Amino acid sequence: MLAAPTIRVHVAWGDRSRSILLSPGQSAVIGRDTSSTICIPVATVSRQHVKLDCHEREWRVTDLGSRAGTRRQGLPLPAQAPVVLFDGDQLSLGPGVMAVIEFTAPAGATMLRTLDDSGESPARISAANPAELLEHVLKASRAIGQASTERDIWLNAARALAEARGLGIATASAIQAQDAARVTVLAHHGNREATFSRRAIEQSLRAPDETAIFERSAEGAAGATLMSDSEFVACHATTLSSDDGTNLLYAEGRHSLGSARTHFAHFVGIVAQLASQAVMQLRRARFSRYVSPSIAALLAREGTDTLEQVPQWQQAACLFLDMQGFSSLVDVPNDQVGAVHQRMRGYMDELTKAIFDEQGMVVEFTGDGVFAAFGVPTSHEDHIAASIRAALVAKRIVPDSRLGLDAGACLFGPMGARLHAKLGLFGTVVNRASRLEQLGRAERMEAGILCTRAIAANAGAQDAAQFLRVGMVVPKGLQDAVEVFEAVPLGTLPTDKANALAALSMQLEEARDMMALLAVAHSAQQLAGVHRRFAWLARTATTMLQNPGAWDGMHRPGK
Repeated sequence: MLAAPTIRVHVAWGDRSRSILLSPGQSAVIGRDTSSTICIPVATVSRQHVKLDCHEREWRVTDLGSRAGTRRQGLPLPAQAPVVLFDGDQLSLGPGVMAVIEFTAPAGATMLRTLDDSGESPARISAANPAELLEHVLKASRAIGQASTERDIWLNAARALAEARGLGIATASAIQAQDAARVTVLAHHGNREATFSRRAIEQSLRAPDETAIFERSAEGAAGATLMSDSEFVACHATTLSSDDGTNLLYAEGRHSLGSARTHFAHFVGIVAQLASQAVMQLRRARFSRYVSPSIAALLAREGTDTLEQVPQWQQAACLFLDMQGFSSLVDVPNDQVGAVHQRMRGYMDELTKAIFDEQGMVVEFTGDGVFAAFGVPTSHEDHIAASIRAALVAKRIVPDSRLGLDAGACLFGPMGARLHAKLGLFGTVVNRASRLEQLGRAERMEAGILCTRAIAANAGAQDAAQFLRVGMVVPKGLQDAVEVFEAVPLGTLPTDKANALAALSMQLEEARDMMALLAVAHSAQQLAGVHRRFAWLARTATTMLQNPGAWDGMHRPGK
């Protein structure tokens, strides 16, 4: 049985590097703490970031719960779970910190993935030289990190491939592929026109995040488009998608089998992973101002650039919140404005968390309020219930607030001018939710959370809140009446009292003479001590008694 090999660990950060040799039975910790085996004085590295040890003839790496995480070949490692290491593994310990593992006594040759084809045969090759590979990787990482757009990331990645001296790369390209027959060239570096092996692209698209390798056999080329002076081709597709297809890095080289070919294969895969990570970070940053981190990560992976799309109709629930008494709150001497601002920011932080916890989107802050939406940019069946759950939490965060909610089809996408746009929603649902928030004032309907039947009739919403019927309302500025409810925590009213409230609200709508209005006012007044909704009904019926002929059953609150 083969003994565990001795390994050399190469670590590089900034313009510094360090290597250590580990034998079976030894272990090492890499981190920011000065007691670490390898101390890396970089803020993003945790005090104890990773541990390397040998267990039953296998070398392992364990992420010790680091903040920045650890990636191997671009893929994240689980925290506190040992993962087996292999010769040539590349570890990322955060931005600009790389480690490469070298087995100084190879346990065996490495089998590279190749296409199963009669004209091609898998080749057993020697391991890469980690020190030389690390130098190229760090240069590529710096070049990719300088890009500010997705296109520039891939342009810099292709350039990094072409500029890596000593790896035998003849041509390097960044391409987008819908399939092997539909390829768009983003960037091409080399002294000949861009041509590609269809088989290499097909294999990469079938197995993303793995580098497809093809070599020229004695019988002929690996693919019909492999150039006459090329000996092998490597292609790496990412799992990231975009509206224009999948991004790939493609390179061809002239060297025959040997260590340079191994460098070539590893390097293409590493640079593709670095570019993928950079794209993900860019996309998450773009979306994180609107949605929760989990939704931002999903959008980043799907490549859904909602800021560039034409607005589309989507099912959504809209929530408007307004703080009462804000004008008096900010009407303070200048030396107190900063404290008021900090207090407001604390409220907004808590409200944003409540919205994000329900996978909602913060559309905009409106001075002393917030406009949020649920079900966009990614749809989910629970968006109506999510909106009412968030509303209840928001009401607890800011007790002196009014909220309005509605759900239905909204136009969602970039809103504003061509030179300055932001994600937004447009339509009747948005207008109704905004008007309902305004109707919650004491002089109007005296309610904390007002919503439409679209919210109140939802089964998931009914599991989260109790809905007390207010009546048919024609909000100011809108033509059609809408059935309005007040959402309150579950159990606020016993079922019989909630049913009595609904019945009285309907009787008030049907009342057309003084006797009917008196009956409603009397019955509601008797229950006024149970809940303010009864008291409001009693006051409304009493007001209608002043001019019974003008009452048509529709509430039309004034401004």
